[in-house]
Amino acid sequence: MMGVSYGKSDVSTVHENTAAPKFLLDAPQPLTVLQQFGVNVVVYRTPQEMGRASAIRLAAELSALVEAKGQASFIIMAAPSAFAFYDSFLHLVEMSDRLKQACFHTHFFQFDDYPLPVHHPASFRYLLLKHFFIPLAPYCDPAKVHLFEADAADPDEAARRYEQLILEHGLDLQIMGIGENGHWGFHEPGIPLDCGPRFMQVALTAENIDQQMRDHPQIFKTAEDVPRSAYTCSVQMFLTTRHAIEGNVPQPSKAFALLAAFGSEVVDEAVPASALKRYGKGIVRTTAAAAWALLEYCEKKVLSREALHRLAESLRGSQSADVEAILARICRVFDTMKISYQK
Repeated sequence: MMGVSYGKSDVSTVHENTAAPKFLLDAPQPLTVLQQFGVNVVVYRTPQEMGRASAIRLAAELSALVEAKGQASFIIMAAPSAFAFYDSFLHLVEMSDRLKQACFHTHFFQFDDYPLPVHHPASFRYLLLKHFFIPLAPYCDPAKVHLFEADAADPDEAARRYEQLILEHGLDLQIMGIGENGHWGFHEPGIPLDCGPRFMQVALTAENIDQQMRDHPQIFKTAEDVPRSAYTCSVQMFLTTRHAIEGNVPQPSKAFALLAAFGSEVVDEAVPASALKRYGKGIVRTTAAAAWALLEYCEKKVLSREALHRLAESLRGSQSADVEAILARICRVFDTMKISYQK
């Protein structure tokens, strides 16, 4: 059999971009972008588009930071709000050696957790491990995945150690959510915004208990199943993030929180997430189903009575069943935040 030989000129026809392909990804196109007092609120059709956009942006930021500094740090929420982000980020990691390397040199932290064992299905460590860190494990340095020891013999001391660990490494990137009552992490309404960069124990509000039951209906079947306290970064700790904070807020039940947080320039402990406006470069990605009230308010400069009732209905739960009481709470918060509504 006659052999086939390839000369130099033949080899040169194999272009570098086919031998070692590279790609840049365009994020999904949003429906609209609202510039709200230092925060860009970006509205998408679906949670999947929302999460994909954040994953593309944060993957690029993470890769660039590690290449520039040799390492990076990333604090990640544990919540259904992030499920679309987790999926998209993990797909990007599988496709990119550059991102794999970046993940290996990244210190990862979590926002918050209940004082529960790691194997408990309500533990946020369990949620993060199941949906993010175990799939990511082949590309991580285990010594750099820092999960809060929520079931330590002395959880308060464990919280102090975790606080110091976060401050020691600093935070570069953050993917956050916003609670139905405007909480950030578990920094609840009423907790001072200027309490310092802390990792602290807090009591859950009745409104947050309702949200946890909506978020995890198979785990929290009754209000009594929801832990009454949790540990969390404070808002000031979140705001130490140096390079990028991305929010993901897909659920219709977050419509009140989005309007309360970003409908005016006011920053107040009544809506902890409103402090993102102090950051100056925050991006909150959301869906049309969650942003409807903010969109209506930006257009009309006043919220209709019908819209108020729609917001109240979206927040009903076992701990907050009285629509009139919910309406009164909504109006008190809107008064504080200088959000106009029909009386």
